Amino acid sequence: MKNIFKIIVCVMAVSLTFSSCTKTSKRINDLTIVQALAVDGNENNAEVSLQYLNLFAGSSASDQLSGNITSLTKGKGSNISEAVFNTSKTVSNDVFFGQNKLIVFGFDWSKNNVSSGIDYLLKSKDSRPDVLAVIGYPSAEEIVRSKEKSAQIPAENIYSLIKLGEENGHAAAVTVADILNLYNDETSDIFFPVLKAEKDNVKCIGTAVFSGDKYAAFLGEEETFAFLTVKNRFKRGIITFDVPNIGKVSVEVTSSRAKKSIEIKNSKIIFRIKIKTRLIINEAGKTVKKPLKEEDNILIQTACEKKLESICNSTVKKCFNNRSDPFMCARYLYYEDIGLYNKLKDNWQNYLNNIEVKSEVSSSLQRVSNNTAT
Repeated sequence: MKNIFKIIVCVMAVSLTFSSCTKTSKRINDLTIVQALAVDGNENNAEVSLQYLNLFAGSSASDQLSGNITSLTKGKGSNISEAVFNTSKTVSNDVFFGQNKLIVFGFDWSKNNVSSGIDYLLKSKDSRPDVLAVIGYPSAEEIVRSKEKSAQIPAENIYSLIKLGEENGHAAAVTVADILNLYNDETSDIFFPVLKAEKDNVKCIGTAVFSGDKYAAFLGEEETFAFLTVKNRFKRGIITFDVPNIGKVSVEVTSSRAKKSIEIKNSKIIFRIKIKTRLIINEAGKTVKKPLKEEDNILIQTACEKKLESICNSTVKKCFNNRSDPFMCARYLYYEDIGLYNKLKDNWQNYLNNIEVKSEVSSSLQRVSNNTAT
């Protein structure tokens, strides 16, 4: 593929032209174009790592680009802004965030310092609302250092991984705007997808939920699927479970819609989640030698509904038990009983453990083999 280098330069030039940043009047060669920002450190200091474009890293005499065309630079400071500023001591050009795709907070750092990250997102001139915010386990630097199997721009691959992960029920794609909206809501709590670097690529491993500005709980892969189901944040996904006399079954959830509401019964707050889904049987333990009968389909459908109800109930309750409300439950209470909402809102996180959670799943089932729905 000839002249790739020239094409990328032209594309970047056009992108920079339409950016609102004041530095866009400078030439590309005069800018350090950031693709990802990682934040680690401790309570007293911040350590940042910037993945930035180095268009000459993969160039050759044939004007072709191959492999990774990014480089990494680091900086330290008393806060994130100072650490970012100090990266300018290690690069020859002005640092430009107009094309940034990711901000990654280290898992250990975020447990006690996420409020500093929120403050940076809220006040920094380099913060943009559409950037994805994630947590890197165990550190943020490991995520932005990942080569992503020699991708030209690893941050782009990671960005696509998260977006596709949300569609498939593996990860929550959370933007800076999402974080700020939840953080500024007096009764709601923030959450982030959690990524882990494995060998030469990054994997989504779950979701971190917070209580105010403190880390509250980690949701694993199955819990993340349930979390996204309740929040209506995925398009399709796979759920696997055992069915008596049939074996292990994998069912594809091709569509899902959760309707949430608050019911007050005998002075008890009940958070109700009614979920409608469409299911397709992908794989059943005994279907190769013995095709499924109609009664088997009913067993599978019923078992799947119970499985979804169980994991949704336990996931929501896990968040509530850890004083976290990423589901905006209080907002539904406001619509149901504004007087009770006003009474509880100042102590909402401590009250969450008293809320009863009831999920109800109804589904339609389709078998791939004969394309008939039940």
